[in-house]
Amino acid sequence: MLGDRKAVVSYSIRFGIGAVLYSVGVFVGLRWARSLGESPWRFVVVLLPMIGVAVCTWAMMRISSETDEMQARKVLEALVISAAGTVIASMAYGFMEEVGAPHISLMWVTVVWAFFFGVGMLWSTWRYR
Repeated sequence: MLGDRKAVVSYSIRFGIGAVLYSVGVFVGLRWARSLGESPWRFVVVLLPMIGVAVCTWAMMRISSETDEMQARKVLEALVISAAGTVIASMAYGFMEEVGAPHISLMWVTVVWAFFFGVGMLWSTWRYR
């Protein structure tokens, strides 16, 4: 995927830590927030997974500055593809919801983005092979 082995290993470690923090945050945060009943603190506690999301975001920002220009271009192109695909898919489904499609949680936007990012990375890697 990316050429610079040291940068890829660093990214993998950072992103892995973020993913673990996210997973623990979801498990602990949701249970804890639900146990708080109507307390306003439930809104703070349920955001615990966002710590892991922030670490993953930081890891993604760092990989683009730690790799060479070509690898950074591939990541940038994948991000553009993921943004465009996510906007198109979410707007299209939003219109479908207006005429009766079932409501989908906003959390699925992240899944759609990740899918399009993967597609973008595959495409940009193939394009510059």
